[in-house]
Amino acid sequence: MKININANHIRIYKLLNFIPDKNIDFICHFLRMNKQNVILYIKQIYQFTENKKQDILLQDMIKEILNNQSLFKILKQNQTFAKEDRIFYIILALLNHNDLTLNLNTLSSILNISRRTLSEDLISVKKSLKFYHLNIYSIPSKGVCISGDISDIKNCFLSYLFKFLVEFEELPLLMSDLYLSFFQQKVSEKTIHEIDYFLYAFDLDIFANNKKLLNSIYQVYLDENCYENISTLSLEDFKKNFSDVFSKKYIEKAYIFFKNSSLGNFPLKNINTFALTLKFCTGILKEKNTNLDKEYSELKKIFSRVIPLNSLQNNSIERFCNRIHIASKESSFLSLHDLSFLSLNLNDKIKNECYQLFLELRKIYPNVQLSNIIFIYLLNFNKNVFSEVTNTIVVFRDLPRFLHPIIKNLFLLKENIHISHFIKYYELDAYLLHEDVSLVITFENLTINSNYPFIKYYSLPI
Repeated sequence: MKININANHIRIYKLLNFIPDKNIDFICHFLRMNKQNVILYIKQIYQFTENKKQDILLQDMIKEILNNQSLFKILKQNQTFAKEDRIFYIILALLNHNDLTLNLNTLSSILNISRRTLSEDLISVKKSLKFYHLNIYSIPSKGVCISGDISDIKNCFLSYLFKFLVEFEELPLLMSDLYLSFFQQKVSEKTIHEIDYFLYAFDLDIFANNKKLLNSIYQVYLDENCYENISTLSLEDFKKNFSDVFSKKYIEKAYIFFKNSSLGNFPLKNINTFALTLKFCTGILKEKNTNLDKEYSELKKIFSRVIPLNSLQNNSIERFCNRIHIASKESSFLSLHDLSFLSLNLNDKIKNECYQLFLELRKIYPNVQLSNIIFIYLLNFNKNVFSEVTNTIVVFRDLPRFLHPIIKNLFLLKENIHISHFIKYYELDAYLLHEDVSLVITFENLTINSNYPFIKYYSLPI
């Protein structure tokens, strides 16, 4: 019997080695699946391994899966659309073609489903879009269109595009092609790198996936031909709109950045949406007329069972609470399968303790992300004193800026290793050409190690 590989197979494959002694239970809780289904998925994944055997124990299957280096590529090549993925694809296609019709015959052919199945999917699409006050309607002999207020369409597009970018690697390859054809045409590689720099330079990467959220808002709202944009603001007007986001230390630097960056092309007519998004990124956005003191207190109790909190962490807990309170409202954000935490090299202690925090917090906040719990946990290792020396660098992709001084200090104290710079992975070639470096280290599962076999991998916390 043919096995249809879907996104959940991919997710389970990627999660199998996160907490080896608790992997099945962890996957069940993380993906909200029952144990029987998770085991069935693992057995189906095993059928694609090179050395599969009959009558083999589950743990031996898992070992064989993890030892098979080419398995991920094989699974992706055999991946098909589950119903959930089809609905996701149709909604993205409708949102991208909001002023055009989507031909149903073409759509059923792309998704390799019957018109009857497509009709059933469209019922689910309607239910999902109703959430955003949107609808779809048919045009005879042409197809289906999306209808609704343009602001609601953009709000919906922002949510689904963000979800898409977060779950990108686990979705069918056809949806990856969708990204390349639909979205990359609008936002240049230069703008994406500027978003990366912006988050780093202004300490806005304290939560996971902020880069993808800003990428999404620029994909949806950017208008290169709009003459009234952020870059045209006076310093006084810039401060009126962004004084809550940027400290006095950074506000003028941020103003100059938007004046000279392509990010300054963001339209003024949508500046409130942009400012709210930045506040969400930093954790200072609060739901109106809502007192969260009890939630702050409860979160502190939960975290203090694992982490001795100081005043710095108390502030971070408050921001964390603001963010997950909003994100857990169904009307604000879609549920996400965020696996970004897998890019960090973490030791078993942090994995197990953050898993326990995750189990407790999910009872309160259904959409809480494990990645953000890990970020808050790691903030506990912050120190205010570190030394600057010149012969070791850290190469990174998404390592948040708040971890940089923590890593510098702990490496000096525990390893007697001196770190001078943190270098983005795509800048490493140029850096090594001009600088004398004795050691390159990383804390992420970077895919560049084949080109740089001398990179040394470390786990967090140190």
